[in-house]
Amino acid sequence: DSGVEPMHAYQFGIRGYPVNGPRQPVARVSWTHAMEFCRWLTETTGETFSLPTEAQWEYACRSGTASPFFFGGMEADFSPYANLGDARLREFARNTYIQVNLLDTPNQYDDWVPKEGRFDDGAFLSSDAGRYQPNPWGLWDRHGNAAEWTRSAYLPYPYKDNDKRNEPAEDSPRVVRGGSWHDRPYRATASFRLGYPPWQRVFNVGFRVTCAFTK
Repeated sequence: DSGVEPMHAYQFGIRGYPVNGPRQPVARVSWTHAMEFCRWLTETTGETFSLPTEAQWEYACRSGTASPFFFGGMEADFSPYANLGDARLREFARNTYIQVNLLDTPNQYDDWVPKEGRFDDGAFLSSDAGRYQPNPWGLWDRHGNAAEWTRSAYLPYPYKDNDKRNEPAEDSPRVVRGGSWHDRPYRATASFRLGYPPWQRVFNVGFRVTCAFTK
């Protein structure tokens, strides 16, 4: 249950904006639960499923390109390719006193969410998967929409000796990649990374799985 994205104001009877549509990416799911889902899927199908490692995630995201985004550099118009923090975030600036409606001329205290206002990708919150153009390898939503857990621990973590790293502790932070509908472009490049505790349910973080095929 991805729940709702809370309104930035109060209105009787309205909890927030739904982000639980049948084709919206799951969010507010912890790394631990994502890994449990992969184990269940493996047992159910007989195939081997897991979260991607951080290296696998970036390799698939870049799809043979070397630029910050598969579609170009930092100043590129992302609106055909990615759901990022764009002009649509202005929709958080609403009057909710009598009825819910957009403010015509919001001030800086109403319209305060950081955004890249030059572009409009057509989505306010997370959008249906596959809405935007895929990367050269046919993979959708590699930048934006929902950020994604990876299997990898967020470095640094302790060393067992001078040349071998320990397996990360169970509660070590895990790497999140890709950015989301709430993030400006610099937080959604192929190389940008964040780390969250594996138990944390983050409002804009979901996951996708990998499947290991045997020949």
